[in-house]
Amino acid sequence: SAQNKKQLKDIEDRILETLSSSQGNILEDEMAIQVLDEAKVLSNEIGAKQRVAEETSRKINETRAGYQPIAKHSSVLFFVIADLANIDPMYQY
Repeated sequence: SAQNKKQLKDIEDRILETLSSSQGNILEDEMAIQVLDEAKVLSNEIGAKQRVAEETSRKINETRAGYQPIAKHSSVLFFVIADLANIDPMYQY
């Protein structure tokens, strides 16, 4: 979703800011390590949510595709009945 993508962008910005502001060896910078750890955890959570959302979307699309033949048949039936009045006025309703 858009919210997950925004969170990923925010994480990326925080990581880049931390990396650009770090002085010396990054492995010795506790704040940078903490930011990277938090980013990894949050990124994994968002990835899991995205996988669930994609699976749900796939199921919805499959279910919707199952109704398309019925919808097509119903629309043909509706317009045939609606046009019966043009054939004979007895079929007006």
